[in-house]
Amino acid sequence: MSSISQQTEELNTRTEHRRVWLLLVCVWAFYAALVLSPGSLLITSHWGDALHLVDILDRMSQGQMPHRDFVTPIGILAFLPISALMSAGVETGQAYLITQLLLAGVLGAIALAIGLRRLRWPFAICFAGLTMVTALALTHGRPEFSFAINVHYNRWGWAISFVALLTALFQARQAASWEGVALGLAMAALALIKITYFAAFLPVVVLSLTLTRQLRVLKWAAVTGVTIALVLTLLWGVELWRAYFSDLSYVVGADARPNAGRGVLRMVTSPKMLLPTVVVSVSVVFLARLGRGREALLLTCLYVAGAYVSDQNAGFDPLYLAFFCVILFSWAQGLEIKQRFTMMGLGVVLFVAIAPNVINLTISPLRAAVVDRSNFVPLVIGHSRHQDILLTGNAADASGQSFAFTDGQRSYTGRASRPPLTFLGDRLPTCQSQMSPAYFASIADDLAERGLAQGSTLFVADYLSPLWLFGDHPPLPGAAPWSYGGLHGIENADFIVFPTCPNRPSVWRQMLHDLEAVPMSELVRTPLYRLYAVEDAG
Repeated sequence: MSSISQQTEELNTRTEHRRVWLLLVCVWAFYAALVLSPGSLLITSHWGDALHLVDILDRMSQGQMPHRDFVTPIGILAFLPISALMSAGVETGQAYLITQLLLAGVLGAIALAIGLRRLRWPFAICFAGLTMVTALALTHGRPEFSFAINVHYNRWGWAISFVALLTALFQARQAASWEGVALGLAMAALALIKITYFAAFLPVVVLSLTLTRQLRVLKWAAVTGVTIALVLTLLWGVELWRAYFSDLSYVVGADARPNAGRGVLRMVTSPKMLLPTVVVSVSVVFLARLGRGREALLLTCLYVAGAYVSDQNAGFDPLYLAFFCVILFSWAQGLEIKQRFTMMGLGVVLFVAIAPNVINLTISPLRAAVVDRSNFVPLVIGHSRHQDILLTGNAADASGQSFAFTDGQRSYTGRASRPPLTFLGDRLPTCQSQMSPAYFASIADDLAERGLAQGSTLFVADYLSPLWLFGDHPPLPGAAPWSYGGLHGIENADFIVFPTCPNRPSVWRQMLHDLEAVPMSELVRTPLYRLYAVEDAG
């Protein structure tokens, strides 16, 4: 009789799992239709970041490699899938959307497969759905009404981290080697997308696998990770790894780089994070009093690691709190009824805190599909490339300069006033230009009308340098598409474009000092920019 009951239970489980898989496929197909049907990619905020992304993608589609041919602290895998599609002839916006959909489908499937072996199916499908929408969202994570493609690698990093962490935190009913391979692939992907995620979550993953006695999974994950590192070293050479870490060191040590955050302690005690911190602290104490010290330790380590990653991310969006809800709900299932409701209640409170972010990620493709595109124009205006990435017309045409007059003002804060800015003996105005495509297009059009620097490489003395996208200029080899100071690529430049009013004065000031030593001759001076020809130092 027990055998028949067991067979019936297994049959019911398989039926439930088939339904769950069908549901996931339908959800993914629904999102695919929403995302691809408009035929374009919208941006309403962070267009400077979007230009930075397009700059890198265009370079890579032409055969350049990150770290080797240009400077960036972001890993190659954050751009390679998109640029590969662009190299195959897919438009930039469509390549971005297709890559996100494919990544979401793969991660969602892996998340569900691993989740069903560790969680009850309702929690497994919620986890897979969370992973999927995080990867394919069309906004960056803040609970605001906007569309953005900036820091897409942060969302990808969170989604991949969710899969890796669930594998490590929960022990499967029966160990499987393929889970270790999937975990190794996930950790390698994090290292090749944004090293912050890898560095923060690797100790948590190793500790979790050890405490949950998933040594077989740990072994296969380590073998997979080492194999990937060796294969990539054979393909790319050791020099690319050295260049990667050189780029990371440059950004970490750059004086002009504003701190992404102000430290983990300040992060977790900020007004926005105070409630989640209290909820997690209570959960840790509650688990410890129940004799589940292992879970309490892992929850503490994971919260600190997640807070560190959030503190280092633009926007400081603590998306890992949604993953914490899955953890608390799942751990509650093994408790007595009173304790279960207490743990689930903590999970509900935590979900309320992160719900605006998750909801915004989830509905962003729907909002993008129904937006009226009549007021949108291509991000790279005045050119034939990248025309399916659209920006609001007002933002694209934003112009003007915001002056910050300081000359002659007295100091009432006890701080010494900065000396007047000079370059090659000329005193410069204290001002800042608004970031917009029109800013770069205006300079490119003026150069073209004057017949200057056409077909030549340009070094732009500012923190963003996508000027080449708007005119007849090849990308500058060795440049930093997003600069924190320094003269990266100056040895390969034919001309120097010197903005009269920069987009970021802190980086501009550093470049001014370094450019004084570069032999150059002035060719033209306008209210918007100056152009210098780089002279042969020999």
